[in-house]
Amino acid sequence: MSGNTETKLKGSAKVTRCAMMLALALVLSVLEAWLLPQGILPIPGWKLGLANISILVTLYSVGRKEAFEVSVFRSLILLAFGGNIVGFGFSLVGGTAAWITMAYTSVCKKVSIFGVSIAGAAAHAVGQILVAWMFTSTAYITMYLPWLMLASSFAGGIIAFLSIPIVKALDHIGNEMIQ
Repeated sequence: MSGNTETKLKGSAKVTRCAMMLALALVLSVLEAWLLPQGILPIPGWKLGLANISILVTLYSVGRKEAFEVSVFRSLILLAFGGNIVGFGFSLVGGTAAWITMAYTSVCKKVSIFGVSIAGAAAHAVGQILVAWMFTSTAYITMYLPWLMLASSFAGGIIAFLSIPIVKALDHIGNEMIQ
């Protein structure tokens, strides 16, 4: 997978790819909520985070800034179409923490896409615990963090595994498909 893809795409190609990744993130969010309703997974409140496939793919195929934009716009659009402010807080803070972590780890040559995704998932969990702490005003919520980190590591690995073929395909086709 290419290391510096930020210079590959220009203008309308970047916008088009970002729009496709945002649409994918929204579809995956809705699909995950429909297929895996709350309570079906072994850890309360935990989700696999299928929408993060599009964030990771955007990070590797377009750039860091665009990955952040896709993440934020995804949260805003889900809020606008029936989300709630608490869920938005969890999504925005967790997503921002994940993006910061992934943006920095993705430039390290020794960190694979698996490491980037797992680190992002772990940071997302920490961000969510901080939001929960803010809403509950109790530090006891941090006792949930080890379980959430373990589940997030598993999810981050799955998200990386599912993202690799997409990133490779986008690297292979380059800009031809979207120009």
